[in-house]
Amino acid sequence: MPRAKEFDPDEVLEQAMELFWEQGFEATSAQDLVDRTGLNRSSLYNTFGSKQELYLRALDHYRRQDADVFERLLEQFDSARGAIRHLLEQAIPDDDPRGCFVANATVERAHCDEDTRAEACKALSQMQDGFAALVEHGQAQGEIPADRDPEALAHFLANTYFGLQTTSKLCLPTDVFEDVVTEALRALG
Repeated sequence: MPRAKEFDPDEVLEQAMELFWEQGFEATSAQDLVDRTGLNRSSLYNTFGSKQELYLRALDHYRRQDADVFERLLEQFDSARGAIRHLLEQAIPDDDPRGCFVANATVERAHCDEDTRAEACKALSQMQDGFAALVEHGQAQGEIPADRDPEALAHFLANTYFGLQTTSKLCLPTDVFEDVVTEALRALG
């Protein structure tokens, strides 16, 4: 009879996600994963499969954590434009050098790994759907012109967000990013 797992797989997944997020896929060794999670290699691989499978599960875990971010934003802000501004400003670099795990994965692995590309596409699609909902809400409230295509604006805003996340790694002055946010809001009409 197999022994029951003496660890919480969700907690281990969270620890692995944090490590991949900090270091990236290539720079994270199996030993790094063992050290961070406290599991031995056999337990780690018996539970999660390969390093690649664990990485993909970590990306999925990250994406699912923010699945309701757009609903929360509408509850938090009086306006769709305010929610959009807040989300774009969250992409401006602060004291957390990690940036966005999905943006990092896209840059590091999407060009050479189809599975990572697929996970990143899921995250982009989720973000586009969220931005489209915000735009439609803004149109219903009269904040955003009704003749603007919500899907096209959602594509623009999601790519602006990921662009901010990617260029944040260049340590540019904050006013550069603030200009991008200002112009993105102006583009809404």
